[in-house]
Amino acid sequence: MKPVRLHLDAHAHVYPFHDVPRLLLAALDRMPRVAPTDLRVLCLAERADCSFFQALAQDEIRLPGDRWRIVAWDPAGGVKIRHLPDHRDLWILAGRQIVSAERIEACALFSDDPIADGRPARDIIRAILANGGLPALDWAPGKWLFGRGQLVRALVREFPPPQLVLVDTSLRPLGWPAPALYRAARKQGRAVLAGSDPLPFAGEEDLAGSYHCTFSLPGLDDPARLVAPLKAALAGGHLAISFGGRRGSPQAVFRRLRRNAQEKNSHDS
Repeated sequence: MKPVRLHLDAHAHVYPFHDVPRLLLAALDRMPRVAPTDLRVLCLAERADCSFFQALAQDEIRLPGDRWRIVAWDPAGGVKIRHLPDHRDLWILAGRQIVSAERIEACALFSDDPIADGRPARDIIRAILANGGLPALDWAPGKWLFGRGQLVRALVREFPPPQLVLVDTSLRPLGWPAPALYRAARKQGRAVLAGSDPLPFAGEEDLAGSYHCTFSLPGLDDPARLVAPLKAALAGGHLAISFGGRRGSPQAVFRRLRRNAQEKNSHDS
């Protein structure tokens, strides 16, 4: 089998107020397709109050039928959608985001099983593994510093590469140095991925696919089954992973975070 190249956004959100067709087109436009066999993939990181993957899998998301069609369903947690006007395909994979008691973000890649927020990070990672998902720790502003940074490093020491991957996000501004933990993780053979991490307000759907990673799988036995070989490749480690797209300037990231705080305050008031 020939290798298959993937362009993967490893931290995608689809919030109820996002324009879904606009988000899907953004992902297709922002992730390249160098060869006809290239795959574009969104890995969801859904909060407890979101259920986009479940609604999509149950055909409850009403996309324009003359423009979009589900063309494959992977029972392990994947849906492939085709943009009919130009026959471009996009895989959307199940995933959950959980906030630990220590206020760090852990994600369950390839699993839609709910895990309650507020549990200790170690317990969350163990629960993700028990559910058949692949745990990921996602970079976020301030959450890998000081005491929480010590916890993140301890978790990386405790859980071997097949049981935990790291994800860089578009919220790390241009010019902000990559954490030293990335370099150490790669030396271990641990996968370090990249994701767009759209924030929960309208307009952020345009960022889907804007920061992603690219690597190759050995091949697919069945083109309608992506989750199992992708999970095995990431857990196996030592992939040649490159980052693509771009992160925002410090000013752009600050504006996004400020808008997010304003939206949150308006909803809480």
